[in-house]
Amino acid sequence: MSAPCRLLTTACVTALALTGLLGGGFALAAAPDGPRPVPAPQEEPTRLGKGTGTFCLTPGATRALAKAHVRLNAIRPARLTGTHERRCVATPITGGTFNRALTRGEMHFDGGFEFTRGGRYLRVNHLKADVATGRVSGDVRGARPARTAFLAFKLDRKQFRLASGKINSGRIAFTLTDQGAASFKAAFGATPVKAGDQLFEGTGSAELRTPQPSHTQRPAQQTLDVSQ
Repeated sequence: MSAPCRLLTTACVTALALTGLLGGGFALAAAPDGPRPVPAPQEEPTRLGKGTGTFCLTPGATRALAKAHVRLNAIRPARLTGTHERRCVATPITGGTFNRALTRGEMHFDGGFEFTRGGRYLRVNHLKADVATGRVSGDVRGARPARTAFLAFKLDRKQFRLASGKINSGRIAFTLTDQGAASFKAAFGATPVKAGDQLFEGTGSAELRTPQPSHTQRPAQQTLDVSQ
């Protein structure tokens, strides 16, 4: 074999070897490690429309406030309801969202409640209930002005009811948080209700807002199941 042919053959063998090595490397890099799981679809949260949330003093809180000469009032557009023996504050619900498992979501209220004694006062306004943390926060005035987690609560899925396009919460116990007790102490020198004690028993009812389907989807029927 002549020298040009031997050189050509060597070059061809070398080229083929490099092609095999590089091709194998690219194939390994491109090959998947295994079946990739399909991500679960994101749950569409249930949206709330307008409604009403009511906070009623418990009998124990009523006696404690009366002994401390502290009176409950409402901050507009919330309204004072109930009786002289058991005062309640009805607050408008302006919207919110929650998932079917009732582990995430929030509810917004307009107005709030006020505690007064003589010229002193404690106002908790612009309420928001956070389902994940189990806290009702509000803008506090009369103590140190700040956003405060004033109440604590825990939802009971068995209490929730859906009827005629509305969601009803059933009865919810609202206890005073450490921050709420500190706000009372800052406003009046002492807290009539201790942290951890129940201050309100509440209920809530709000419309369910049906999501607008896109042009590529059929309109979905509104369903809600929180009993599982």
